[in-house]
Amino acid sequence: MNQGARLLLLTRHGALGSSSRVRLMTYRPWLEQAGFAVEVSSFFDDVYLRQLYTDGRAHRNDVLRAFGRRLRTLFGLRRYRLLWIEKELFPFLPGGVDGFLPRLGVPYVLDYDDATFHRYDLHPSPLVRALFSRRLVPLLRGARMVTAGNAYLADYARSAGAGDVRELPTVVDIQQHAMTAEPTGDELRIGWIGSPSTAHYLGLVRKPLRRLARERALRLVVVGARDIPVVDVPLEFHDWAADTEAALLATLHLGIMPLTDGPWERGKCGYKLIQYMACGKPVIASPVGVNADIVSPDVGLLAANDAQWLTSLRTLAGDAALRRSFGRAGRAKVEARYSLQIRGPQLAALLAEAATHEQ
Repeated sequence: MNQGARLLLLTRHGALGSSSRVRLMTYRPWLEQAGFAVEVSSFFDDVYLRQLYTDGRAHRNDVLRAFGRRLRTLFGLRRYRLLWIEKELFPFLPGGVDGFLPRLGVPYVLDYDDATFHRYDLHPSPLVRALFSRRLVPLLRGARMVTAGNAYLADYARSAGAGDVRELPTVVDIQQHAMTAEPTGDELRIGWIGSPSTAHYLGLVRKPLRRLARERALRLVVVGARDIPVVDVPLEFHDWAADTEAALLATLHLGIMPLTDGPWERGKCGYKLIQYMACGKPVIASPVGVNADIVSPDVGLLAANDAQWLTSLRTLAGDAALRRSFGRAGRAKVEARYSLQIRGPQLAALLAEAATHEQ
């Protein structure tokens, strides 16, 4: 039924952006297999993102080019059977700008793996809150379907008036993430993977790591960021790359995901944890949002404060058998619930339904 139907993915970033890559682009083969003719148009390109990660700020010309690129794309929207949009069409423009989309008559699906709405309704500026706090509402109400990475995001979409909301967890390609034996040696290798924008959360485990480092040899392995809070333990840095990610995770004894407990963090989808678990690594995480669902007692430990982090780190550091047990169970959980191989056909079926359903 969808053979040759044109599907446009309107992503926020290019392949360098983790959300765009793992929430939308990774499904392209499955969508093409389902008969869609898939095209991708990113708002920000990889040049913009590299500059942002390097300087910590966006260049005005890159932003202007992004808006121009998206505007040009919009002129041809009627050529497509369906649009799959990551978060929003235009960041920080009045809601009416995105709200025109339903009037074009082109059905679209929205995807959220972050609490993007909190960029507006919890913004420190009263003016921004007044002007933009409900800017996503017209877009959500006009969507044929919303795919949300967790219950927190799904609940917001429903409260904003979205008629059809489906929870779709973030996934990994298990064929690209193999289970491997633990690294040898006495040094405990604790891993964290993420983008520069999330590296500040490592400050939450500074004291537990420093205390544990006085008791035994350890190393914090950081993948994807170099400007991190001072943690006062031996460090190892690696740039992120798609073709080295799994190999780097294989060098770990365990993976961590510290988070503060705030509205923005409750919208996160636990991708770090899923990556570690796919490689058969035990995990320790803050019990925030979906983390508490992913980290069941058979795959890892939850830690809400310094004392719990230290206890959890000590427990896994001193028990290789427990690490292996957690690792096996974590891999099995990913295979059953968080794998591209499981979710790919499901997502393709959802978009096929959205493309053919008449409102």
